[in-house]
Amino acid sequence: MNLAEPIRTALVGSATITSNLPAYLGSYTVFTRQPVPADADFPMILVSSGFQGSEEDGLRDERPLLVRDVLVYGQNDTAANYRVVEDIAFAVRALFHRARTAIVVSGWSVVDIVAQGPSPAPVDDEQTVGRRVELTVRLARQT
Repeated sequence: MNLAEPIRTALVGSATITSNLPAYLGSYTVFTRQPVPADADFPMILVSSGFQGSEEDGLRDERPLLVRDVLVYGQNDTAANYRVVEDIAFAVRALFHRARTAIVVSGWSVVDIVAQGPSPAPVDDEQTVGRRVELTVRLARQT
């Protein structure tokens, strides 16, 4: 199942988050694939393409447990830019943590979402700051 698009839809639908993001091609700097476009400005959000998964099947239903990262990146040149990245990351956590109605996954019921973090995200240099929010999404579907 593709969680990238439902997560992106929720992020773009949050005024708290988008008020801190620049416009990009008629939308915002929220991406679901890497590499991100070279002409995209900071801050930006990247919904990870890979995921971990496990199963918690019941007698009459499937219950996959999926883990996706939401990464927030920005410039580390000023304290204000650093804080914007942290503010966005905490808003991402608030949007999803224990908010099962935050996303809609076609053909599945969202049982729950647990957000962890934000924690430091990998960066390539000291001029970039990154924060990671890990989402654990439990889905269910009758078999």
